[in-house]
Amino acid sequence: MNTKFKLAGLSLAVLQVLNSPLALADDTAKVEAEKDIEVIEIKGFGSTLNQALRNKRHSESTVEFVSADDLGILPDVTITDAIARLPGVAADRDRGNASRLSIRGLGPRLNAATLNNRELVSAEPSRDVRYEQFPSELISSVEVYKTPMANQVEGGIAGLVNMNFVKPLSKDTSIFNVGASVMHYELADDLPNADAQGSRANISYVTQINDSFGIALGLSTQEQPSIQRGIESWNYNNTPANQGDVDGNGVTEAKPWGGQIDSKMGNNERLGGLVILEWEPNDEINILFDTFYSKFDIQEQEDQMYFDSWGDWQGGQNWAYNNSQTSPIIISSEFGGEQLVEGALPWASHSIHNAMWFQENELLSTGVKLEWQRNDWLVKADLGYSEASIESVWVDITSNYNGDAYELGWSTHDADQLSVWLQENPDNGLTNTNISDPALYSFSAMAADQDRELTDEMLNFSLDVERMVDWGHIELVSFGGRISQREKANDEVSWSRDVVNDLAYADNAIAYDLGDKIVAPSLVGLNDWHSVANNVFGGLADRSTGTRNDVASWQIEEDNTALYAMVRLTGELFGLEYSGNAGIRYVSTEVTSSGTQRVSEGWQTDNDIDWYEVVSLNPVTIEHDYSELLPSVNLLFTLSEDSQVRIGAARTMSRPPLIEMRTGFDIDSTVVPPAASGGNPTLDPFIANQVDISYEYYFGDDAAIAINTYYKDLETHIGRTQDTIVVGDVEMPLTGPANGDGGTIKGAEVLYQQSLTFLPYPFDGLGVYANYSYADSDVKEFYPENNPFALGGLSEHVGNFTLWYYKSGFDARVSYNYRSEYTTVSSWEPEKIALAEAEATVDVSFGYELTENLKLTLQAQNLTNEPAVSYYDNDTTRPAQYNEWGRRFLIGFNYSL
Repeated sequence: MNTKFKLAGLSLAVLQVLNSPLALADDTAKVEAEKDIEVIEIKGFGSTLNQALRNKRHSESTVEFVSADDLGILPDVTITDAIARLPGVAADRDRGNASRLSIRGLGPRLNAATLNNRELVSAEPSRDVRYEQFPSELISSVEVYKTPMANQVEGGIAGLVNMNFVKPLSKDTSIFNVGASVMHYELADDLPNADAQGSRANISYVTQINDSFGIALGLSTQEQPSIQRGIESWNYNNTPANQGDVDGNGVTEAKPWGGQIDSKMGNNERLGGLVILEWEPNDEINILFDTFYSKFDIQEQEDQMYFDSWGDWQGGQNWAYNNSQTSPIIISSEFGGEQLVEGALPWASHSIHNAMWFQENELLSTGVKLEWQRNDWLVKADLGYSEASIESVWVDITSNYNGDAYELGWSTHDADQLSVWLQENPDNGLTNTNISDPALYSFSAMAADQDRELTDEMLNFSLDVERMVDWGHIELVSFGGRISQREKANDEVSWSRDVVNDLAYADNAIAYDLGDKIVAPSLVGLNDWHSVANNVFGGLADRSTGTRNDVASWQIEEDNTALYAMVRLTGELFGLEYSGNAGIRYVSTEVTSSGTQRVSEGWQTDNDIDWYEVVSLNPVTIEHDYSELLPSVNLLFTLSEDSQVRIGAARTMSRPPLIEMRTGFDIDSTVVPPAASGGNPTLDPFIANQVDISYEYYFGDDAAIAINTYYKDLETHIGRTQDTIVVGDVEMPLTGPANGDGGTIKGAEVLYQQSLTFLPYPFDGLGVYANYSYADSDVKEFYPENNPFALGGLSEHVGNFTLWYYKSGFDARVSYNYRSEYTTVSSWEPEKIALAEAEATVDVSFGYELTENLKLTLQAQNLTNEPAVSYYDNDTTRPAQYNEWGRRFLIGFNYSL
């Protein structure tokens, strides 16, 4: 157990608040006070910001809010769109949608997510939550906690995102809402067989059967096109033993192994449903039951053309690079060695891959919460269950090229992306062959890769007890605990199909240009992928007939126990009124990881011709445990009627990604010493000690300036490197995840929000919402050794500027979001680390209230057509991917009653 806590300032603050005169208003007093507040109804986007501002001002810790009215109002397609506008929050894009979150420069690995304060499971192999699965119409509010409290679920060094459902009995009357919209995806106009049209619809109803029983029902559906075009290079041959010396100067060059162009054309169907029952049998008891269900069904046709053999394995392509029409261009890398950035290969090779991606995600979260209050006691008991699953498979139809030999050039020299071209080479007798002619191909095979079934289940129970006391400075004491049992398992197989009916490829295919900024030959795609799969290959195989990938299949069981005690405080300190909380949380985690150890024992032959690898597969189970004491304190000092200062300090933790704790080992006993690769079941969590100080100035009910600074001392973090592991009685080097020494993260956030009502008519309907965040860290990933990536998710600069307007039923806004470059870590394949280029997107929306109940809406997203660009090895001279999703437009209505 690690109980070390370095923050002397925190210890001093806790002692001060426990030994000074304090007074605190309890939750009941808060409710009574709120009854006396005059409620002024303000419509439009500005009203949602005002509500969030009021919540922020009176919160117990440093927290950002998204209010109920902000959700479902344009341009928020999912919950992520709304959260990503908050100070210090940035979103990764997937299929063009805002998806995973980074908070204060820290990536998804360091966030925690709860739904109604219950920890969420995930259909990702890590702990990442993809927030786009939550329809904005079904969530009533969101809180992003940046400083923790002892009574909250642990796990978020960066922050805790809590999403809330509506409580039916909190409403004074019944509420009915229905909305729908149609979508148009501009990029679909450039791709054949792509559907540009999509749709969304939602309906919800909240009612009170009587004074003691209420119901909330909600349903949301969406059919969203999934469209993408891109070009990418494959990773570099960075090991000198794998490199050739093209210019013969005695220094070998790094080169990409190959590259590809691709497109995606598919559909993403989403269904979300919500049922809430609330019952108050008497004045002392409240029972709340809720169930949320979400399902994604994705089918994407992926047309791809692979170009290979660029890597110059041990100089095997030296002659080719020096006998092409394009002279090789070599640069000296600032990180050491030389690098080939342009060249061409006579007798180049390529292949066509027409694949289909099938994916089905499901999420269920349900639970019942009982609150009992009598006199000074409040007891809360919550029983929750959640499960998530994903079934996915990538089925690839490959085709043989039967055309003439050709010369192909490639370059990463003059642009921030890969360029590929065909060229003539009279010296070698090679002409500019049209490798995009479908008549030059014939079907070869169909194979499934990554046919996965992943499940994640959690059962949790929490008990919280609060009591009003008269202990001088302390008026409320709370204590309690939480237990959870989680089991995550991944099962992966592969299978293949041979051609059973040799039909002509050209009769089923079409060639098309990707265009725009992508310089490459035309891509070749199938007109009807499903028809080819059935008629040429006899249909998809049953995964039960496939070959199990034992190393990639694993199971992890995790049992967590937490106990806490916390006091809520109020009073006067240093002549200033203040309130706050202080507490400590004890957390214990036990992990059991089960998988397969694959050992390569060498190569053997029976006839000196046919060699085969001798492999043994053995089940492995490894247990690991850790525990932590997590103290925290949050203090709010009132400087004047309009200004206040917050001080927070805490010790925080984030558990390791589950996939990185797998026991899937691949051991090579033929090398000396034996070497292993895979997961690391003995990982300890990320640990950080942190301090926050903020100043908030509220110069109106709808206006504020807030400045927040923070400092996090990471005692340990997790990255991919070479460590040691004991398997059986043998200690060997392990290439995989390992704990590192951490470092520091520091930053600042500025928020400015104001309704410009002082302007003359009609400009008095304008308002501004803007924030900027700066983050700096010396924490690094472990790769590459000579130029390591910054910690995953960290953007030095993040900003949002929104100009909004509301007048006479007309509601409009334009939002600009910026995020500087950052490190991406793949969820499914953590060894895939890349540098994402800075992104700037612009969204606009317009709404008009035809009546008090009916509103028409129009919105446009990604008006700048911002691509996603990334690089290998933390080096902008090594482009990895360039992807476009295009602009999209929505028009719809919302009716409420």
